[in-house]
Amino acid sequence: MNIFDEAISVLKSKVQVRKLLQDLHAEDIQRIISRLEAIHEEKMMAQMEVEEELNRKKAAMDAVREKMKELGLSVNDIKGLGEEKAPSARKGKVRQRYVFNYETTDGSVVNWEGATTGRIPADFSAYLERTGKDRKACIVSEL
Repeated sequence: MNIFDEAISVLKSKVQVRKLLQDLHAEDIQRIISRLEAIHEEKMMAQMEVEEELNRKKAAMDAVREKMKELGLSVNDIKGLGEEKAPSARKGKVRQRYVFNYETTDGSVVNWEGATTGRIPADFSAYLERTGKDRKACIVSEL
């Protein structure tokens, strides 16, 4: 249990809070209470703002639905109109993929699709060790 979990479990119990604050003066406790009330008010204001935003969006969506109903449109009617292809959501580096050609220990030739980095099949790894070749030397074509 980390320190925050311990603090929360203490603050949830009236007996434990009383024990924790037993040596403090009334003025110090009042300062703590006023700070907690300020934090509570901030949280309540933030929650109200979120609820207002949700209500605003709901009202806007209802207005759009009404307008669509007036015009005789459905979501399927407008689904693909005016949109260009969205950019890919993929993040990170795009690896170039290749077709590699190698020979297994039993003599059969295998074509494997992959990249010049990352994990490779065990047979391919054994082939590279056996022949002393570099992975890039086995590239047949680019995908």
